[in-house]
Amino acid sequence: METSVIPFNAPLLSKRFLAIGAHALSEKMLELIARLSLTQRLIVLDCGNRSNMYSVAKLIRPYTSDPVKVMCNIRLSRAFTCYQVLAMVQAVAANPPREPLVILDFLATFLDEDVELKDARRLLERSLDCLAALSVSSPVVISARPTPTISRQRAGLLELLRNNADVCWEEPHALQAAQQTQMFLFG
Repeated sequence: METSVIPFNAPLLSKRFLAIGAHALSEKMLELIARLSLTQRLIVLDCGNRSNMYSVAKLIRPYTSDPVKVMCNIRLSRAFTCYQVLAMVQAVAANPPREPLVILDFLATFLDEDVELKDARRLLERSLDCLAALSVSSPVVISARPTPTISRQRAGLLELLRNNADVCWEEPHALQAAQQTQMFLFG
């Protein structure tokens, strides 16, 4: 199982890793989850409804005779608001695990226009403080997507996330643009 998210090869060190790319690098992050789950337990926090565990099961099947046992290594939680993201991160930080924490599409809920920007920033800062504490004892791998044009006033949130990562990897912009190109239904 090969992943092109180069700096995130197992075993992971106790650091904060950030991967930024189109669709929050969903496929690559699922490959990483599959790879990690083959040898250890991990926690996955899905902030953008990006986790497709069926895809993870398909990825691990060739490498194990007991895919159910391997899938049990993954503890998955989903958040639908930035308030829930903070609550989940705080819950993990309250009992720090030794296994990796993988956060999918971390900023998705912080881009919600129904949440005031100052509140989203405050919640993000508190979440990042918890992740900094967690990264002392276990790896924290975060994925995010570039700030969409419609949310450009919240671009500072991505910059804040970048500034709080120990290792940051960004998908080349040409590849992002190619993946974001969509065919028009009507010419």
